[in-house]
Amino acid sequence: MRLRTVRVTYESGDTFSLYPIGDVHLGSANCDKDLFDATIKRIRDDPKALWLGMGDMVEAIAPSDKRWTAGGVDQTIVNMASQDRIGDVYVEKLADKLRPIADKCIGYSDGNHELTFDKHYFTKISVRVLEAIGRPDAYNGWACLTRLAFESDGGHRYPLRIFSHHGWQGGRMDGAKVNESRRLMAYVDADIYLTGHSHSKFIVPNTRLSVNQSWTKLTAQTTWVAHTGSFLRTLQVDHSGYAERAGYPPTTLGTVCFRITVSSTYGWTTEAVQ
Repeated sequence: MRLRTVRVTYESGDTFSLYPIGDVHLGSANCDKDLFDATIKRIRDDPKALWLGMGDMVEAIAPSDKRWTAGGVDQTIVNMASQDRIGDVYVEKLADKLRPIADKCIGYSDGNHELTFDKHYFTKISVRVLEAIGRPDAYNGWACLTRLAFESDGGHRYPLRIFSHHGWQGGRMDGAKVNESRRLMAYVDADIYLTGHSHSKFIVPNTRLSVNQSWTKLTAQTTWVAHTGSFLRTLQVDHSGYAERAGYPPTTLGTVCFRITVSSTYGWTTEAVQ
């Protein structure tokens, strides 16, 4: 578990877009690279965009792994000639894609695919990717509480707290995932809760009732729980991935997004974009 503070300078009325990107599985033949590239371009072109890496950014399955299927590999990422240095190739290919948005990264987590590869091949895929794009400071490990500290030239400071982790839940139905995400609110204090791994894509608002500082008025603060989506197709022409073999339904691809508007009068407000 890590604690990080990221300072963000704002002018009153600025709206920031927060993208949690994960479960890309770059290197799988089922990865939607065009959508991944389009998401990167959207972040690159938005001067107020921020993003978090949610884990499983690469497929990270090697020929010695029991999950390996030669026909399931994207030959443009890992071809036969590069299989003896597959970890290096994953790092190079992913770093090439992320480098244009490196300065907008506020954190980057491991996923189970990276950790399994690391354990068997004595490396650290996520750390190597971050070093390659010049952002080793952004490493979150598995789970992290990130404080986004919005600061203005006038001395106003408004922190927003994000709890992010790769997650552990799978399954075909989202009900249990929503309940488990909400359960985080009982023992982790945050404003936005982000979970990956499931390949589900949803955002659920929750309202917390409180009282103003003078104890004269009820206040309502919206918090959000989300599973952050995936870029891995369930079904793909001429390829048979593990999700197809397990009978999973088609996945809603892409990532969720949060708009954070900061005012020197009211602090920050959030809204979600599915």
